[in-house]
Amino acid sequence: MGWVEELRQAFGRLRTGGPAQVSFAARSDVVGELGREFNALASELADSGEDRYTRDQAHRLRNRLAGILAVLHVQSEAGELAAEEQSALKELLSEAKSLEARLRQG
Repeated sequence: MGWVEELRQAFGRLRTGGPAQVSFAARSDVVGELGREFNALASELADSGEDRYTRDQAHRLRNRLAGILAVLHVQSEAGELAAEEQSALKELLSEAKSLEARLRQG
């Protein structure tokens, strides 16, 4: 499984409240940075243990998510992903935007 699919599945687990860490965070490239940022986001969400967040928590979480979305956008435009990865990336972006909407409500 590639990093795009792994991240897509991890975002799905976030939606359902399951544990969501990615293994590619140890990489020393932009994808690794993305993984570390996602793991930090997932950890903060798990630590809060609630669906409602304080204004400061939601702001911090949205900032992390904005960074993740920016990297995903750059990766999608780079043209380095195979067709199936591009498809998974579209689903991943949808999952991330769904989380963003949830954080805006909180």
